[in-house]
Amino acid sequence: MDEDKGKIFASLFLMANRLQMLGDRLDQQLTVKQWLLIAIIYKSLPDQLSVKEIARIVGVTHQNVMQMVKNLKEKGFLEVYTDTKDRRVKRVGLTEKCQQHLLTREDRELEFINRLFADFHTEEVQELSRLIEKLVANIAKMEMVDDEFRSN
Repeated sequence: MDEDKGKIFASLFLMANRLQMLGDRLDQQLTVKQWLLIAIIYKSLPDQLSVKEIARIVGVTHQNVMQMVKNLKEKGFLEVYTDTKDRRVKRVGLTEKCQQHLLTREDRELEFINRLFADFHTEEVQELSRLIEKLVANIAKMEMVDDEFRSN
């Protein structure tokens, strides 16, 4: 059983790397990580997330998000706003150019996802989704314990 857990743990990293490489081939203008950042912002609409909120959702540092935001702003995909209530907070929004670009990707994204799960039955996809949710919940619990430990 422990061997299976170790194999799953290693496989998650290997899959993530391989999926990133495959996903980066979908679009010459956006990497998978940039797309994920944009997708998180898109899903939050009409609200505009702060850089800090995005970092928490993605699970990376504020500095990493700022670097991605800077790159995407230079490409014309993102706008950065100063929060009206707290001038220290930077909020991030999608540009019209970004929203139009996302529309050009839709068919390729759908094809990519369908090919990725081509050999799965509906029930298997649902079960995998459920299991991944449990794994994500355990990761969140571990992060909370780690955060509590660091703050003491």
